[in-house]
Amino acid sequence: MTDSEKLDLLLTQIQEVNQKVDKLTNEQSETKKKVEKLALEQTRMQNELYKISRKIEDTYGVALDALAATAENRKWLETGTGTLI
Repeated sequence: MTDSEKLDLLLTQIQEVNQKVDKLTNEQSETKKKVEKLALEQTRMQNELYKISRKIEDTYGVALDALAATAENRKWLETGTGTLI
C-alpha cells in the first residue's frame, strides 16, 4: 500500500468520523430542544396544579362553612336557641 493510498484511507475514515460527530451534534441539539420544551411544560403544569389546589381549598372552605351553618340551623330547630343562618 502506497503512502497516497494510506492517506486516502485515513481521509475516508476521518470523513466518516466527522459525519458521525455531525449526526451526534444534531441529535444533541434536538434533545436539548425537547428538554427545554419539557421544562416549559413542567412549569405550566405546576401553575395548573397550583390553581387546582387553590380551587380545592376554596371548595373545602365552603363545604366547612355549609356544614357549620347546617349544625347551627339544626340546633336552632331542635332547641330554639342559637342563631338561624
